[in-house]
Amino acid sequence: MWKRKAPIKPEAPKVQLIVPESALTAIFDECDGFDQDETGGRVIGTFAEHAGTLTLHVTGIIESGPQAKRSAVSFFQDGEYQEGVFRRIERHHPDIEHLGNWHTHHVNGLSTLSSGDIATYHRVVNHHNHNTPFFYALLVTAKHKTSAPLRRYTVKHYLFRRGDEDFYEIPQQQVEIVSKPLIWPTSTAPAEHSHAPQPPEVTARPDRFYDREIISEFYPDVRPFSSKKLGVYWRGSVDLADGSKVQAVVVEDSSARVPSYSVVLRDPSTVLKHLADELGRADFPSARAALITTERRCNRALCQQRSHDSEVKSST
Repeated sequence: MWKRKAPIKPEAPKVQLIVPESALTAIFDECDGFDQDETGGRVIGTFAEHAGTLTLHVTGIIESGPQAKRSAVSFFQDGEYQEGVFRRIERHHPDIEHLGNWHTHHVNGLSTLSSGDIATYHRVVNHHNHNTPFFYALLVTAKHKTSAPLRRYTVKHYLFRRGDEDFYEIPQQQVEIVSKPLIWPTSTAPAEHSHAPQPPEVTARPDRFYDREIISEFYPDVRPFSSKKLGVYWRGSVDLADGSKVQAVVVEDSSARVPSYSVVLRDPSTVLKHLADELGRADFPSARAALITTERRCNRALCQQRSHDSEVKSST
């Protein structure tokens, strides 16, 4: 009697992965902004197959986008935004491909891909609209306390192949970290003569997208601008607890590797004038942090002044 042969398991692919330090920096910087929730983005680049070896060159990281949805156990990207960015890049780099995605599990302790990740990536790589016969997945699994920027997190690399029910972790010895610039995010300077509101994506820094997402929701009268003199800045009115408004300008200082932000209150009331001087001497890690701190401290100053006025009134 003939025995039925078990299907032959596909051979693990031979892969060489080339990742710029700047790609890891972009990923790790975004992870730093989300200590409690998953986050991620798209990985773009080029690939070649020669003598049985698949070589992937990562050349860009597209951020999650302003409409991304996050929690400690789930992450949904802003696909419409990412597709728009990809098409813009493609016009200048026609050989570019969507190599895959990256996301993080360091907030939930899962050290490998989840069953949902695996099912999704298998579905993507086998979809008739997927342009490559593979799908690359970078997973951030752990955060570390270190002063070395490229050692802040542990990452793992995976490859899915069309028609293959298995998936493969790419060994670290097949991953080469190189010092090369990315085509996205780019460090393109803002338009020198523009004084109209400009979306922060003109300079393609992920932290600016987070600022826009928070500020647009909680400070709808504050808008982003760019100019030759100030660079990127935010300007508008902030509603206070007593029904008044304060005009705030948040200016980005990007001269250092890690940008900082300062606040200027325009024509502050007598009550807020001393506070305005204090805020003007402070540095903040983001535009949203600058505005949140400004709102809270202004409200505290107003409450203290009202309490003081009540005490004075009651004593007379």
